[in-house]
Amino acid sequence: MAEEKVNPMDINGDGKVTLGEKVQYYAGKAGEKVEAGVKKVYEGVKEDAKDALEDAKVLAEKAKVKGKEVYDKAADKAKDVYADAKEDLAEAADKAKAKASELAEKGKAKIDELKNKEA
Repeated sequence: MAEEKVNPMDINGDGKVTLGEKVQYYAGKAGEKVEAGVKKVYEGVKEDAKDALEDAKVLAEKAKVKGKEVYDKAADKAKDVYADAKEDLAEAADKAKAKASELAEKGKAKIDELKNKEA
């Protein structure tokens, strides 16, 4: 029994290949190629997306570390500014006390002088 070769373009199996069957056959083949191409593109995009996600995670971690460094520097600077302000305030308070004492002494001396003139 001899095996009969079947032409894949003979879509309806009648033994004849019409122009319409050829068009259908090649359209199907073209569709398969397009589908395979789309699948390749999808796989490539999927891999690129994975890579981009990994890169984003690395950058986020770097930003987190850098943010902590900036925060720590700002906190240290704030402590320094607070310490300087505290010292300046203490110095200003001492000067104010000294000036108040001086003025109080002058005022007391003036009162004593006035009392002595009245007496």
